[in-house]
Amino acid sequence: MNSRIVLADGLSVADAVAGRLFEAACTLAAMPMHGLKPAGCRVAWPEVVAEADLNWINAIPDDAMRMPRPTSDAISRMDEAMGWISMIDGDCINWRRVVCMRMIVHPISHRYRWSWRKIGDRLHIDHHTAKSWHSLAVAVIAKKIAQPEFFTSQIPHFAA
Repeated sequence: MNSRIVLADGLSVADAVAGRLFEAACTLAAMPMHGLKPAGCRVAWPEVVAEADLNWINAIPDDAMRMPRPTSDAISRMDEAMGWISMIDGDCINWRRVVCMRMIVHPISHRYRWSWRKIGDRLHIDHHTAKSWHSLAVAVIAKKIAQPEFFTSQIPHFAA
């Protein structure tokens, strides 16, 4: 694989891709989730919290309860990194699953919600295999990104 290309800051392309995927996971976790009920199932959602006595919440300022919203640059980088997952071949659907499961992080601590063992148990494989599939998927993405055709195809035709 061509993921051994070293960038200017000393990271390999595969390490940079893994870092960008983690950054995308943290950005996704920090996105506001208010009002995301399914449109067709609103009747089925219980209104228990809305009816409960929540006076203690009013004592806490709104800004203290919210995570800082990600910047537009962070969201753009997240969108780009999330698009990279589609570069993993269709034959390796389990590699995609491992990458997607690993991208679920806690919004505050940024700890992975799915450990390698949990991923392995969920997919009925060994946790070392799950870790290996993740590394292979990141290497595939890095190899495709390192190709010069990738960057030229991303330039809009109307750019000056």
